[in-house]
Formats: sequence, structure tokens, C-alpha cells
Amino acid sequence: MKIGVSTGCFFPRQTVNALETVALTGAKYTEIFFNTYSELDEEYVYSLKNIADANGIQVVSVHPFTSAIETFMFWAKSDYKLSDSIKYYEKYFRACQILGAKYVVIHGCHISSEYMTMKKYTEILNLLSRKAREYGVYICQENVVKFKCGYIDNLIELKKYADSEIKFVFDIKQAVRAGQDIYSLIDIMGDRISHVHISDFNDSRNSLLPGQGIFDYGEMFEYISDKYDVEFALIEVYNENITEDYGLSQSLDLLKNIV
Repeated sequence: MKIGVSTGCFFPRQTVNALETVALTGAKYTEIFFNTYSELDEEYVYSLKNIADANGIQVVSVHPFTSAIETFMFWAKSDYKLSDSIKYYEKYFRACQILGAKYVVIHGCHISSEYMTMKKYTEILNLLSRKAREYGVYICQENVVKFKCGYIDNLIELKKYADSEIKFVFDIKQAVRAGQDIYSLIDIMGDRISHVHISDFNDSRNSLLPGQGIFDYGEMFEYISDKYDVEFALIEVYNENITEDYGLSQSLDLLKNIV
């Protein structure tokens, strides 16, 4: 498995600066976490591509800054809003084309939206996925604690209705926050996992840098490699957990030696 670093680790820096900092860690694989609409201008996206190319970095995936409001964009019982929102996400799909990325990460519908069944949820997700495929891009559903697909039962139901081309992003810290069994989630996502978001945790904290907690990465990497074909694992932690005493370069080296 190839280990990299998400630009999301450096939020709220501008994404060009975050990508430059990723390069300083020595990482060769990344996820671009866009922070605002102006960063989707093609000129800006090309500036990101130039930085990636100059440092030999492969952009695996793109993470929309609109993830927090996807409930209102796609799952708000409004057909005209849905059409507009799909059109807006074409900006992310186009960014993927420029960057050479294959995947766009989706949080989806908020867990509190009781009116939205998983069948209806997935019907809309399928529409977004089909538009993404027109650009050669895959939609990747992430397990996120505040959203429907952060939970095993909902993911099982999603797979009943989802197009086969919809992928998954498995996120360790989100599984811990939602109280979900890590290996059960991995098995549900299976061969559809596009990449893994890596972090560490202990009895009192999550979103720690790998090596600062208690998680057994060797066991997880072996489990995944024995059963599934997953190419990338990207460190994604919150910036406040990165310190001068122990930083991303150390975590990157640790994981490379384990995998």
C-alpha cells in the first residue's frame, strides 16, 4: 500500500501552501482538500498541478469544501437544487481531470435527516456518480460520524442500491468517533475501498498522528492486503495534532516501514 499525506492536515492554510508543505514531508501521494470556491478556478487548479508535478506527487483524490452542506445541496427534497448541485460538483470533477485524480470524496446526508431513506439517498448518490463517470471520476462515500454512512447498518443498505462504480473511503478516526468496528467497516466496503484515511487514537483522544496512539497498523495493513486490493493510505489528521516534537515526516516514515 502506498502511503501519503492529505493537504487537509494543514487546514486552514491556502491549499497551494498546504500542498507545498506536503511536499516538504517527502510524501508522494496526496488528497487535495479544497477550502473555498475560488480554488476551483482552473488557473488555481493548474497551479496545484504544477506543484504536484514539480515534487513528484500523485494526486489520488479531491475532497470538496462543500462536504458539510451536501445534505442541503443533494438531499433536501428539491429537484431544482439537486440539478444545480450536481452541476456545481462538475467543478470538482474537472479539477480531478486537471490534477490526474480519480476520486471525489462525499460525506453525504446528515444522520438526523430521518425523512431520507437509504434507498432514496442512494438513488441521488447514483445520479451524482453517473455524472462523475462522464469525467472519468469516481464518487467515494466516506464513513463520517455525523452522516448516515458513518454507520454499518446504513452502509449495508447503501450497497443494496448503489451503482457498482460507487467507491468508499475508509476513515479510521471517523469509525472510532462513531463507535463502529473498524474491521466490520472494512469488510463492508471491501474491494470498493479507493483509499484509507489514516490517523491514530488512544483511550481519550482521536485524530492523532500515526505513532502517537495505540492503533495496530501492521494488523490493519495485513488484513486489508490479504483480502482486498487497496492501493493508497493517506494520513489525515487535524492540524492542532501536528507538533514540532512529532510531525508528519515521522508518521510517514513509521507507516512506510510497517507496510
